[in-house]
This record gives sequence, structure tokens and C-alpha cells, in this order.
Amino acid sequence: MQQAVVAVTTRVGVNGAFDVDLPLDAATLNERLFDIGLWLIDRHIPHQARILWEPYHRRIRVSFPDAEDAGAFRQCFGAPLH
Repeated sequence: MQQAVVAVTTRVGVNGAFDVDLPLDAATLNERLFDIGLWLIDRHIPHQARILWEPYHRRIRVSFPDAEDAGAFRQCFGAPLH
């Protein structure tokens, strides 16, 4: 079994061409982020994620370079594609 490698950084690079926004709720935040992380790692999909937690945002934006990956993520997590 191959181990997944995850790099966490505070540097944010250029977004992918396809952004998907998901609302976040404080009560389910950890579970939601865990599910999203597992889904992305299992599929080895290149992506960039940014969490916005200001009172009016409370969402995660995940950017993908590929429309197919963005569509699959959107279908799995039920979010609008931007």
C-alpha cells in the first residue's frame, strides 16, 4: 500500500481554473474537512484549498486545474461550481 503525502503551507499559489465553494458549519467542521481530505487524497487529485472563516464566509474553496475533477468533487459534496 502506497502512503499518501500531504503538504500543508500558508503560501497560496495560483488558483486552478475551476473553483468549488463549500459551506462550513462549526458543529461539523472537523468531520467535513476530514471527509474532503480523504476524498482528495484517495483520488490523487491536484488541488488547492483555502478556508475562509470570517462571520460572513464560513466556507472552503477548493481549486482544481481540471474541470472533470472539479465536477466530481462538486457531485460528491454538493456544492456550486464557479
